[in-house]
Amino acid sequence: MKTCNFLAALLVALTPVPALAQNLSPAARAMQAAAQACMVNYGAPDSLVPALKKAGFSVSPGMDAGSYDFSGAGVDGVAVPGNGETYCMIQSGQVPLDLARGIGLGLARAVFGYKSTSENGTPEGRRGPCDGLNVFAPQRLIWIHYSAAGNSGECVDNGTSSMILNM
Repeated sequence: MKTCNFLAALLVALTPVPALAQNLSPAARAMQAAAQACMVNYGAPDSLVPALKKAGFSVSPGMDAGSYDFSGAGVDGVAVPGNGETYCMIQSGQVPLDLARGIGLGLARAVFGYKSTSENGTPEGRRGPCDGLNVFAPQRLIWIHYSAAGNSGECVDNGTSSMILNM
């Protein structure tokens, strides 16, 4: 199972940004599409919600002012577009943690030109399995990190995942 997840994650990492990987589950393709919309529009907050809608998500105002909830194809999340910082959290009960990490790494490489073939950890230097990677993008440090789906924030490999993008 882990070999299959690794191979799927590798396929995602090698997939060009505009073309979503075709042999991923609908939930994994949706997670990739949501993360791509967030990453591409990190510096254009007015474009983020239309990009999520164009990617096929239902989008509605969130509980907090300026936030938006989105869902579709086994994925749900929160987007908070902003001029100084954009935040996206994308989660699924159907996308394993290793696959989410592969999606994040592949998109960081394709969208931002992240050169490393591995994750470099938190901005503070922690390098655990969910600490993800940080990318120096134009005018921002972007941190992509992970947890199990839900509100716990735990780094547990239980077949679910959450990708968090602080941009």
